[in-house]
Amino acid sequence: KQHQKQKQKQHNKNQDSDAMGIFDVQRRLPIEIKCAKYFELTRRSDTDPVSRTLNMPLPIPILSISYCRSTTNCNCVIHVYPTLQFLYSHHIAAEYISHEVKEYVQAMIFREASHQDQMSEFLQSITQQKQKHKQSLDNANQDASSNEPTASLRIRVLLNHVRQNPLYTIGAISTGVYVIGMKDQFNSYELSSSSMFGERIQYVFDEAGFILYDQTASKSLDEFGPYFIEQYIIMEYLSKHEVAQNVLEHYCNHKETLQLGLQSYNEKQGKGFICWRFLVNETVKAAAVAKKEKVPIKS
Repeated sequence: KQHQKQKQKQHNKNQDSDAMGIFDVQRRLPIEIKCAKYFELTRRSDTDPVSRTLNMPLPIPILSISYCRSTTNCNCVIHVYPTLQFLYSHHIAAEYISHEVKEYVQAMIFREASHQDQMSEFLQSITQQKQKHKQSLDNANQDASSNEPTASLRIRVLLNHVRQNPLYTIGAISTGVYVIGMKDQFNSYELSSSSMFGERIQYVFDEAGFILYDQTASKSLDEFGPYFIEQYIIMEYLSKHEVAQNVLEHYCNHKETLQLGLQSYNEKQGKGFICWRFLVNETVKAAAVAKKEKVPIKS
């Protein structure tokens, strides 16, 4: 029954993904790239003008979520930024294609900005956004209250222009900063050959929770890495994934036990909580050992 349920859910996702909408003329983003010796330039991603343009990250967030971090009891904001290629998918809402987005893209194409220039402007812009949001974060979730198991996280969607159940890969740059691209956009080849994302992206995950790339070596729920709570908040609101729901509930109600099991997990079956069954087994074992150590031995 569980298998049939998952199969039906995937079928529904595919149907949703196939439903395409026609954007209003004001919401369309036509671009034109001219170059000589195109096929010679495509041999390297750094010199390929089309690849360079489509991989360009836009400093205007397509998804913003605030939450309360349990370790500091402070409000934090997650910003997800799209690549230009993601805008040409049918996973975005037309409202995102604003005058600001159009101006930024046209300016970067007109200047023929390099990977370094694109990333430099992107990082500079998101740094300014962080400082801008810092003052309003303290009051972001003051009135949030709920009886749900994850209520202590006080999660609130501030902005969302992504349609439900998209197919994507997300590159994690730093805490609260993520770039969303097409399904296979952030693959190992692109990351190794790209001067724009290669050194910046620390790990990559997809809509199912699979960790496709990781150089953090972190195994903590509260530290930036493949087990960090932020990526499962993103998955919960983009994909409504069962694994994300389980992680958030355990984070709120059984965090210490989950972290204990995570420390003894050897990652042979893979990284991330997509390997939930193996992690739960380790968690149960760790909890049993901890309980045994607390029981006094009678002489």
